[in-house]
Amino acid sequence: MRNSNKFILGLAALVAVISVCIYVNRRTGPHSAQPTNLVSSPAQTTNRPIIHAQQPPAWTETPEKIDSTNAAMLPREKVEEYLRRHNRNVASLLAAFHVLRDTNLLNEAASNFPNDPHVQWTILAEDAFPGDRRKWLDAFKASSPGNSLANYLSAQDYFKNNQPEAAMKEMMAATGKSQFADYSMESILDAEDLYRSSGMSDADTHRDAMSTLLDGLRQLSQFKDLARSLQDLQHQYANSGDPTSVQNLAQMGVEFSNRIATGDDGKFAINQLVANATQAIMIESLDQNTSYNFLGGETPTQRLAEFQEQRAALHDLNIKFTAASAIATEDQMNAYWERSKIYGGWSAMQWLVQQTAATPNSGN
Repeated sequence: MRNSNKFILGLAALVAVISVCIYVNRRTGPHSAQPTNLVSSPAQTTNRPIIHAQQPPAWTETPEKIDSTNAAMLPREKVEEYLRRHNRNVASLLAAFHVLRDTNLLNEAASNFPNDPHVQWTILAEDAFPGDRRKWLDAFKASSPGNSLANYLSAQDYFKNNQPEAAMKEMMAATGKSQFADYSMESILDAEDLYRSSGMSDADTHRDAMSTLLDGLRQLSQFKDLARSLQDLQHQYANSGDPTSVQNLAQMGVEFSNRIATGDDGKFAINQLVANATQAIMIESLDQNTSYNFLGGETPTQRLAEFQEQRAALHDLNIKFTAASAIATEDQMNAYWERSKIYGGWSAMQWLVQQTAATPNSGN
């Protein structure tokens, strides 16, 4: 468990490092729950292939400690002009909120568009109205009946409030839904539109819009909390001599991690890293030397060993990527950002490293 915990801490820190390394270079408690019988039958999963992330050695930062206000602060008048041009619609209000971090803008969106799922999701991710969180969770589930993310967030809230039976019902409801949408791409594109309208260069627009991913770090920590809540249940079942329920919960948790990695926004490095962190949590309580179908026939020991092997690979890629971003041309950087959105973070990072190696920028 100690090795797995180190792995999780490293992943958590890398979430922030990967997302902002270009920006920096280019611009000088456990939950308690009572066991229930809701997992007596195996959870149904799609057994999707796992997308593994790689990670460097552990750092000390965690997502909760990372400042998410790294993007350029636009003049208020430019943002207000943008809002007027777009009639203060949902997309413009949320973009303005992400850029200015002005909660009045989120409040306005909540008041004028309470039934919009992107608004609901942003409120939940920001924990904007903690006293009304259950109301917003139920609204998100109602507006997005096919989105398993709503059920997962609801499950974590029930766990937090010591309602494990209600939490497990939400987890099982989530397994029947294929969609997992957290609106990351929409947020990036809307922020790009706002930055571009202010007269920013393409390079600055791409860079600062991508920093909106950092706003999701608070929400991503909730995914880790949900895995921890499920792990607490696993421990209770193990202590009561019920290994079948331990395995069923692990299968449910692995399905959850697969959703994070392969959902609508699974192409982002953040999602893939958190997926592996949650999976590492969920397989800790299994027999480490037994193979499981929901792990593709691997043992937990083999799966964790894969994570450790990939650790060095990403560490090497991250070093090369940092150097590549420092010498890349503006055109190469613009292409990198576009490829990140289309093909995903890892592929785009490798592409930039290859491009700068083939066509070094001797002027830098």
